[in-house]
Amino acid sequence: MEAARTQARQETRVPVDFYVNKMINGVPHLARTKDISRKGLYLHRLLEPQTPPRARISLEFMVPGTDEIIWAEAVVVHGRNTRRGVGLRFVDLSPRQAEIIDAFVDQNGDERH
Repeated sequence: MEAARTQARQETRVPVDFYVNKMINGVPHLARTKDISRKGLYLHRLLEPQTPPRARISLEFMVPGTDEIIWAEAVVVHGRNTRRGVGLRFVDLSPRQAEIIDAFVDQNGDERH
């Protein structure tokens, strides 16, 4: 388990601030990102209900600088249902979706704080 966490932390995380529609039980809830990597993203909780670990949710968002909407599935990997936020891992990204996210991370990865 610790090795998986270490590997996840080695992914380049790019600080971002954009809104995401987070679908919970078919209902959209507005959330705000903190960072994004090739493997997932971290969302600040706003007014959505809590989601349990390993819950699968749908996301709708646009990566800054692009005009394509990404519809992605993600799994809750950490956050312990805190009021602050939740970490999500992407699952089943299409090649095009992965390409958009990869390009953004590559272009902005050196700007990490």
